Amino acid sequence: MVRVTVVGAGIAGLTAALYAVTAGHHVVVLDRTDQIGGRATSQTVDGAPFGYGLHLLHQRGPLMNVVRKVSRLRVALSSPRLDRLHVAGVGALRPRNNVRLAAQLRRALKQADPSSPAVCAAALFAGSGVQRFDERYKALQKGKLAVVGEGWAGIVGRMAAALDEVGVLIEAHCQVESIKSGSVRLKDGRMFDSDVIVLACGVKQAERLLRSVDSAAFSELSPVRASTLDATLTSRPLGEKHGIIDAEEGAYMLDVANVQPKLGLQGSFLSAVMIEKENESKSERLLRFDRFLNHHAKGWHHHVLNERRQESIVIQTEGKKPAYDAYASNGILLAGEWVASAHELADAAADTGRQCGQNIA
Repeated sequence: MVRVTVVGAGIAGLTAALYAVTAGHHVVVLDRTDQIGGRATSQTVDGAPFGYGLHLLHQRGPLMNVVRKVSRLRVALSSPRLDRLHVAGVGALRPRNNVRLAAQLRRALKQADPSSPAVCAAALFAGSGVQRFDERYKALQKGKLAVVGEGWAGIVGRMAAALDEVGVLIEAHCQVESIKSGSVRLKDGRMFDSDVIVLACGVKQAERLLRSVDSAAFSELSPVRASTLDATLTSRPLGEKHGIIDAEEGAYMLDVANVQPKLGLQGSFLSAVMIEKENESKSERLLRFDRFLNHHAKGWHHHVLNERRQESIVIQTEGKKPAYDAYASNGILLAGEWVASAHELADAAADTGRQCGQNIA
């Protein structure tokens, strides 16, 4: 048994802690806020789970595997239908009233033809703002990317409850000042003795803590920023549509109330994302975002019940990602979306957390 300190109580940190304690190690989880889950959480307002931008759960990905292991309760999942998911200038990804066009689109999606606007839109939507033709792209076509009915807070809550059952301490309001081989120092002066440190925090905090070990850590990573909107409305500006994607603008929106009827909302719950363009200012991106919303959800702002905006938020990273054990010789492991994995987004966080927890020597 070794002493393990996990820095960060998001998906990556909770997964690392679950696997580490299962392997028989003594684990402490530290987080600088009092909100477990990091960006992968949500807050329910009048029955709608407001989060940090739209993100669909891969029903057969590593994160869902973790949830199944720690909780027997069924997760309420519902996937956007291709016949109700529309692409700007194209129409539905799987039209119901045009057999020939439906066959053409099905073939283009299967072949991942990058010259097709529909294919680019599907890849952007599945990749949460980055066009990728990976497992999530395939999962979208098979109806395996889903909205979580209980919100991401439900997923995180199940993981935190499992850790609580086995006596793992999650310390809130712990600002880590520095790390050294064998210890973690907090800003308030406290020290945690640790044989292994798992950095499962954001990439900026991890970079700061690793400066004494590697001054050029993560220099080849670049953030993907976006503006997001979650809003509940008394109206239904998208009608029966599940969502709209505009690949050229780098934007998409989903009416979560249409996709997940178990929420029981009378109106709409719009969740929209606008990805930044190169050399674009935040104000320019916000103007594009407003134009996109006003064009595809006409009059939405006249019917708002609750609204939450993120003017600029990092939704994922791109570039040369470090291996989870890149600093293992220093007693430091890495976990998060920004760490190299065969998966992406929340699944990458869960996968790298698992690798850290299972490979603590």
